[in-house]
Amino acid sequence: MSSPGESTSTPVGVVGGCDNGAVAPPPGSPLLAIARELERRDDAVARELEVVIAVAGRAAHVRSRAAATRAALEAVPAELAELAGRRDDADVELADAKTNLASAVARLEELSSSRRRRVDEVQRAEKELATAREALSDAESRLGRVNALEAALESQARELDEQKARLGEEASVVASELRALERVAAAATDDPEPELSALEEWGGQVRSALFVARATLEQERERIVVEANVLGASALGEDLGASSVALVRRRLEQLG
Repeated sequence: MSSPGESTSTPVGVVGGCDNGAVAPPPGSPLLAIARELERRDDAVARELEVVIAVAGRAAHVRSRAAATRAALEAVPAELAELAGRRDDADVELADAKTNLASAVARLEELSSSRRRRVDEVQRAEKELATAREALSDAESRLGRVNALEAALESQARELDEQKARLGEEASVVASELRALERVAAAATDDPEPELSALEEWGGQVRSALFVARATLEQERERIVVEANVLGASALGEDLGASSVALVRRRLEQLG
């Protein structure tokens, strides 16, 4: 119990239960209100930054796939022409093989039916016939491979055309997402032309616009963090370094 005349005030340096000279803000303190508002702004900017990064990734995907698809489509005519030349050569080779086989069959039949046939000549004719049959099989296989490659390339070209259409649709979706972002230049939010070269150019413009938007958002978050740390330092009486906004708000709440 204090004797009459003895002071009952809290010692200097111990205010509101704190021993570091900090003044505990009451629950309704403007400092807490400001900290909570800074945290709200920080969360909003962070969410917007996540969206910008995600949209940039989708735009980059469209751009890279458009470039790859365009290169593949541009290579198709030359590849088809090369296969057509190989098919012509295979057709000639197959025709020659059929002719040689027919000649080998006729030669063996002639020797086999001759009364004056010689065994060595018949054996030689049989070997020539076997060789002609093998050559025909090889020619047929070669033509079959060329035809298969040609069919596969034509199928690939159709798939590339379908992918081109899908990329145009994806780009339109990304453009609509861009229009929902407040910090992206209007020139980058228009739907691109469906041609692959146009999609590439559009992707480059979007990349530049989102780069600027991302940098702006990151700078804004840095300013909010600095503001929160200045606020916290003034209330807590200590340097908080580069503490997050949420941490500053919690430190202020813990003072109460």
